[in-house]
Amino acid sequence: MMDRRIPPAMLPGLILRTLVFLMVLTASGSVPMAARARQDSPAKQPSPAFQDFTQRVQEYVKLRKGIQSSLPRLKKTKLRKEIVERQVALAQKIGEARSNAKPGDIFTPEISEEFRQAILSKFQGANASNVRKTIRQGEPQKDVRLSVNAAYPDRLPRTTVPPTLLLCLPQLPQEVAYRIVGHSFVLEDIEARIVIDFIPGAIP
Repeated sequence: MMDRRIPPAMLPGLILRTLVFLMVLTASGSVPMAARARQDSPAKQPSPAFQDFTQRVQEYVKLRKGIQSSLPRLKKTKLRKEIVERQVALAQKIGEARSNAKPGDIFTPEISEEFRQAILSKFQGANASNVRKTIRQGEPQKDVRLSVNAAYPDRLPRTTVPPTLLLCLPQLPQEVAYRIVGHSFVLEDIEARIVIDFIPGAIP
């Protein structure tokens, strides 16, 4: 049988020719399609409605930060009384700055519909029972009236929004949060403890 082993003296030249061949393939665009797909596939872009929502939230946060900077800073002790006083003052100032605010200013009809579809998809999927269980654990209250700029009711627990639902919704700045109150989907100012806007009947 013929000895097919490559003589050691020929190895450097063979390696060099192989590298040159691969470089030519890459330059000509003849790389494997799977590799090109991984490199060229763009990240999934949010829908126009979700982009609009994100912009509206950013505008609110910008307004809020301007108001917040005008308030006295909390002392390092952070006494409960001082925290509550600042919360009330912040809520009052935001209410004055948004005196004409109404439902739908942030959750416009188009944005609300996008949220409804995203929420509904999680109530119909394989993890639907877990989603409902998570919501029911923290939301025993019913028949709660919500109003824009009004205080988020202290008696209400801050229901945990299921992680599977959060993953398909726009990410929020740290100043605000999603809440679920009964069948309504709420956007809350965390420090001021006020309702920024809400979608009635969004939760099946």
